[in-house]
Amino acid sequence: MEYFMVPTQKVPSLQHFRKTEKEVIGGLCSLANIPLTPETQRDQERRIRREIANSNERRRMQSINAGFQSLKTLIPHTDGEKLSKAAILQQTAEYIFSLEQEKTRLLQQNTQLKRFIQELSGSSPKRRRAEDKDEGIGSPDIWEDEKAEDLRREMIELRQQLDKERSVRMMLEEQVRSLEA
Repeated sequence: MEYFMVPTQKVPSLQHFRKTEKEVIGGLCSLANIPLTPETQRDQERRIRREIANSNERRRMQSINAGFQSLKTLIPHTDGEKLSKAAILQQTAEYIFSLEQEKTRLLQQNTQLKRFIQELSGSSPKRRRAEDKDEGIGSPDIWEDEKAEDLRREMIELRQQLDKERSVRMMLEEQVRSLEA
């Protein structure tokens, strides 16, 4: 009589068969409305609780991942660039910081422009009459319009320079991070 030795790694353990058997019996009993043994019922309750916990965790992770994708769309980066969650958080923090700085700078610039406008519109009546009688130079209103247009153009140019410098800085910072890693 011959018999073969099968490696233990390939043969499922007897405990595995018993556990599977209990799960099948528990499933069949619940379908047939047959009362379960306390042990089978406990195992089934554990399995259900585990499935619920796994489902909740899966939903939580999907929500977190959706939040990261939302953040990724808001931060400036090159398209197709793979970013880890840590990189997304870091770049988001940097972007918020730069936006706060830009907001502060724009508020200061706005305040300066308001002062400038008040100075121009708040000139004395004698000076206005003298400017109205001015010959050959052009109207002060035209000069103010030209000055305001020059300031607008300068603001647009400065904003474009800022955007270019920001994108170059972000690219260089990412290169430094990749070299450090």
